[in-house]
Amino acid sequence: MARKPTTLDAYVKSIQDKREDAANAKIVGMTVGSFKKTPQAKAIDRQIVSLNRAQARKSK
Repeated sequence: MARKPTTLDAYVKSIQDKREDAANAKIVGMTVGSFKKTPQAKAIDRQIVSLNRAQARKSK
């Protein structure tokens, strides 16, 4: 299994983020570019990175 990004910079560049942003933008009826600029998108990214870090620590 591929390692999940554990830094915000790495996550924002990841394929995982691109898929999730596209899905979330579709749900709320916005373009991906517009959605990515919202405070909610930034909060979601931070929460996912936090979860990835916790899972990485737990698996060691």
